[in-house]
Amino acid sequence: MNRFWRLSIPIGETTDHPLVNPFGPYSQSLEAIDFDPILVVAGGSDLLKDRAEDYAKRLKEWGNKDIEYVEFEGQQHGFFTIYPNSEPSNKLMLIIKQFIEKHFGKV
Repeated sequence: MNRFWRLSIPIGETTDHPLVNPFGPYSQSLEAIDFDPILVVAGGSDLLKDRAEDYAKRLKEWGNKDIEYVEFEGQQHGFFTIYPNSEPSNKLMLIIKQFIEKHFGKV
């Protein structure tokens, strides 16, 4: 994972950079922010699944009630772009549509 992070963050930075770790020592606290509804999606086989799940959990613990976490068993990172016509991708599109309609009105 460290190799992938080195490709994603500014040269000389660590994985505590706020863009990588919103809960890290160099990040501003998100606790006081009243977020709009957030849908967090992860593949069950995604290398970043634990981070996504932790992100959603922490936001919920801070009282952000409109945080939804959805996990797709056996799917990898970006499964919906790798296999856009698959059953899991189609299910995700339905979940996104329902999430938008629930929070923002009919699409």
